[in-house]
Amino acid sequence: MQALLKRYIRLILEVQLKLQTGDGLSINTETNLFPFARQLADEACRITGQVTTIVETEEGKVVQALTIEPVQKEIFRPPLLKVVMCHLVDLGAFPFLTDENELNIIEDVGRLAQYGCLSEPVFLDRRIAVPWANVPLPSERWATEVFSQTASTEETWSLFATLLRLNDAYGSAFWEEQANLLDYRKKHLNSLGQVHLTLIGDGFKLEADQSPATCWAGGRTRLHDGRTFIPTLPIQSIHVALNKESAQGDIEASRSFYLLGKLVKKARFTINDGVVVAYSASEGKQALDAFFCLDEGARRVSEIYIADHDTIESRYLSNSIHPHFSQDITTCIVFGGFSLDTLTTHQTQEDVEASNLNESLVRMIVPIGDSHLSLAAYDALNIEHMILKEGIFCIE
Repeated sequence: MQALLKRYIRLILEVQLKLQTGDGLSINTETNLFPFARQLADEACRITGQVTTIVETEEGKVVQALTIEPVQKEIFRPPLLKVVMCHLVDLGAFPFLTDENELNIIEDVGRLAQYGCLSEPVFLDRRIAVPWANVPLPSERWATEVFSQTASTEETWSLFATLLRLNDAYGSAFWEEQANLLDYRKKHLNSLGQVHLTLIGDGFKLEADQSPATCWAGGRTRLHDGRTFIPTLPIQSIHVALNKESAQGDIEASRSFYLLGKLVKKARFTINDGVVVAYSASEGKQALDAFFCLDEGARRVSEIYIADHDTIESRYLSNSIHPHFSQDITTCIVFGGFSLDTLTTHQTQEDVEASNLNESLVRMIVPIGDSHLSLAAYDALNIEHMILKEGIFCIE
């Protein structure tokens, strides 16, 4: 266990956040994860030579802010280079399946956040301009949901180590290579300019246009000063924002997914001019009903996430279970709010509106990837560029 923890800490600090000498790390954690936060802080101080701050919270309220000092005396410490942030996520704190009425959940923004349904707020002048990461930590409750049977601590960490590639020292190199691969895919697709996309699955077809003046995003993030970091792990997908009035056709969920405390099975959606006009599900339709009544934007298709179908994540996480993993299991369609990292030169709300991006308080991620899925992009000259064949990227 200690070997896994040490590898995970190195992965977070050296690969995700890429801490440098002089960085000041701030760790936000719930009380139950404080011991791990302390280990993370001690190692961060060793790397940076600077003070690390742990902000401990309980149910969203700050309990204490603790400063961890490096071994160097203050006079010998390097100057502060950059503030870096990370937030520890307890995978077991997610509500999972509940008997709570969906209509009660959607009346409370805080409850929507707990269920992982809130979109990013569109505050263009307050976008984070420092390295940051959401760092998941496993729990038996999370693993029990994944396995559909009681999981021990050993089984929990075995699953988590498999997903994060922590079982040997190669894990860090794997995620560096994966980030490079996703960078290549983004660069290739962004070179095509604004494209028209055609998705064809087993018994469905969906067409949509990329939003003007937006880019393919995902994986590694690059700041204006050239500093890079990986906001979340694992990383398997890249995504693109869609013109909110362009999607036409049908989609069918390839696997079950959680929504507002219910498991939605065999969901199918018919979309016209970007809006869901009909939908069905063998189970969990009441959760869809509640979601779609939240606001006008909740019924619109906003994004496509593209991920290889046959990955460790896809095989081990048969259902998305937790929103931290949902967009990296397989290819997905998003209803509701768009992701801010797809923006390019946007400075004002008018710029966002000019790109015809979909805004909503909430978002829902629906998995559609399987071995039958294909995706093609058509550029301004109507030249076809295949992106997926049989659920696998084919642009390498």
